[in-house]
Amino acid sequence: MRYFGGISGGREFWLFSVGVPSVFWLVLMVCRQTVYLLEGIHANAWDTRREEVILQETRRGRRALQILGVECFTAHSAMINAQFSASSQELFQGENKLSPQTSWQGHHHIRHSRLPVTPGQKSEDLLLNCFTEILKQIAPKISSLPPDNPVAILLEYTSTLSGEKIREVWRFAWQKSAIQQPVEFVKGKGVGFIDYWLDYRIKDNAVLLIIALQIAPEQPEMTTETVVALLLANRLTQKTLAPLTLLHRPEKSSAGDLERGVLQAGDWVPVFPDTLKHLWLTGLHGEGALNSITLPGKAPFVAITNASAIHRPDMTLGHAGCAAPWLAVAAAAQAAQLRDEAQMIISSEQGQGDIWSAVVAPCDIQQENVT
Repeated sequence: MRYFGGISGGREFWLFSVGVPSVFWLVLMVCRQTVYLLEGIHANAWDTRREEVILQETRRGRRALQILGVECFTAHSAMINAQFSASSQELFQGENKLSPQTSWQGHHHIRHSRLPVTPGQKSEDLLLNCFTEILKQIAPKISSLPPDNPVAILLEYTSTLSGEKIREVWRFAWQKSAIQQPVEFVKGKGVGFIDYWLDYRIKDNAVLLIIALQIAPEQPEMTTETVVALLLANRLTQKTLAPLTLLHRPEKSSAGDLERGVLQAGDWVPVFPDTLKHLWLTGLHGEGALNSITLPGKAPFVAITNASAIHRPDMTLGHAGCAAPWLAVAAAAQAAQLRDEAQMIISSEQGQGDIWSAVVAPCDIQQENVT
């Protein structure tokens, strides 16, 4: 045989005709197999990371705040120094308190509900009494925390009283309470602030005190007066006080997307289809109000088939302004504690199209660990 200009025998023939191609294909197969294994390792690593991210985000979504204390004054309160539990049953049962009466501005036959007042009492004096009584109930809980435990205060109000006046009255009541813990005022609005807190301050030692009120509104027709206090804490850091109930992460949706929003809010707990026993609706209007009517009987409200399980404070008390969602949360927390039943709140803030859905549930509802 002649190869590369020379004469070669049979061994050289088989070496060049079979051996060299075999080595070439063997090297090619090894390279291809290596590439395949590397791709598989990369895909497995990506899948593992994807599962970790999904689990991390699920746990992040299923964060919740402890409800350590609830105080609220409404038209159901026989007197300002009465505890909220004394009037919560009337609020739960939907006792109607709307009636034509004289407003703070002196207008007669205005249909609304008001906090109980004494003859000649001014609105700022009423507010001071409310703040004083609320702090009288909340102070022992805060004082049982370490002396250096911060208290973050969210103060929301709807009133003809100026913001400066309301803050002045609050500071005076706080000083009288003799609470020693350091205080910081935080900026926020509505239930969306809970979503923010769960995202960015879940590992804080600070407890969150929400004070929301409506007193002497500018347009009192079909409104109610209320002062609400909620003391909340992070489950990861607060171990001193036993929580009454849990406020789970709220979910934002539009009126047209309401069904998805309530399903996601239920999944943040998570709740079984028959777990939710009561539904609180407040601040809803237009399409949101219409869509909320169709929710009972569907997931996650399959257990809500009776009208008595649907609570509408706006219809029995009047709209509570910026305090409306917090009034519903306070009432739901009281009901969840007393009845050991999960409650959902669907609320919308005045002048906004966003709808927030959130679950208040007993502390023993099964939930994944959160981080």
